[in-house]
Amino acid sequence: MRLDIPFGEIKHSFNLPDKNLLFIDQVEDVNEIQDLRQAIFDMLDKPIGTPPLRSLTKEKQNIVILIEDNTRHTPLKQILPVLLEYLAYCNVPDRNISFLTAPGTHRIMSVHEIIEKVGEDIYNRFRIYQHDVTKPDELYDEGYVEAGGYRIPIQVNKKAVDADLLMGIGEIVPHSDAGYSAGAKIVQPGVCGYATTAATHVLAALQDRFPIGVADNLCRSGIEKVAEKVGLSFILNIVKNQQGKVCGVFAGDFIKAHRKGCYMAEKVYSIPIPMLADVVVVSSWPCDIDYWQAGKALIAAATATKPGGIIIFATPCPERIAHNHPKLNQWLKMSLAQAINRAKEISPENVDADLVSADIAIANARVRENADVYVISDGLTEEDIDVLGFRRFLSVQEALDEALRRIPGATIGILRKGGIAFPVVKTQNANV
Repeated sequence: MRLDIPFGEIKHSFNLPDKNLLFIDQVEDVNEIQDLRQAIFDMLDKPIGTPPLRSLTKEKQNIVILIEDNTRHTPLKQILPVLLEYLAYCNVPDRNISFLTAPGTHRIMSVHEIIEKVGEDIYNRFRIYQHDVTKPDELYDEGYVEAGGYRIPIQVNKKAVDADLLMGIGEIVPHSDAGYSAGAKIVQPGVCGYATTAATHVLAALQDRFPIGVADNLCRSGIEKVAEKVGLSFILNIVKNQQGKVCGVFAGDFIKAHRKGCYMAEKVYSIPIPMLADVVVVSSWPCDIDYWQAGKALIAAATATKPGGIIIFATPCPERIAHNHPKLNQWLKMSLAQAINRAKEISPENVDADLVSADIAIANARVRENADVYVISDGLTEEDIDVLGFRRFLSVQEALDEALRRIPGATIGILRKGGIAFPVVKTQNANV
């Protein structure tokens, strides 16, 4: 049997014995929305859990719209013109609207990347600001909230707090920390400081299992308490089908609308598998830019791999491991127990400790202690691969041949869209 998986802009092809294939990520597709403009207008007029958006915009002078960065794939060029048309219909002048990018702790975008996200017309018409986590003077201190007995300091971008109507746009896909993306995540980590993001990431890391596909979890609870304190008033979230077309629009309250969208996302992205596989071949697509994003695919694969199995991880990572996280390598060198114990000891307000990286490292250690990882990557250096604890191969075929040599007769699973995959074992509990 000959198969291929995405690898950035190209594909990697490989052969495997038909008898060894246990599963491949084929799911039931959901029809795209034929009239997206009308669907968005209808949802803005009849949102979930809030008054119509036209009511919320009355007499508002400073409407701030939070948008994702270039690590996310929300089709803003389709959505924003419709939203802006609706706001114009509500008699909101352009001067009352601005955009704030929500990259969390990621690097800020170049001008070219912003234009690619929103389109040239919107870039030229509106004020577009970028949240930069490296500039603490641009943050307000908004006190604390608690989740699961853990104290979360709230440091948030001043432009978000000063808005008299704060809106967020996003795409709902499975997420390894928060269960699903979007919703309140546009605020935290989107436009928050290191301390806030460190706290919610520690909450994610200290959970007993990866909460991928579980909307109500400790990390999500912390995120939503932060968004409530900040004053997120309205969200516009979408779900895309397996062809990348919008199949669902959800707007309104950042919890109620988000949860309704999660039901559709589960239908779109969950991959039923009969049992855990000895070997899982996974592409990081569409989360390819660096390991910080690509690790989501590794976690998805881990939830489908037997203890002691092998994950074959195909990921371009042109920007290597991560930006803005100089301590990540130190965290990655720790064992799972060491990293967890260290994370528990450190205050999230200790910026120098980089607790956000602890979450990534703990997830990496949890995967490594369950399975061996064979990696195919153009962007990761030998140093990167060594600190990640992986073994490099030049092709998926070379890695697969070695896996079958080590585990003769191995059952094999294939996740071609690992960055947004949600494997679900139907006959047993498959959590790592």
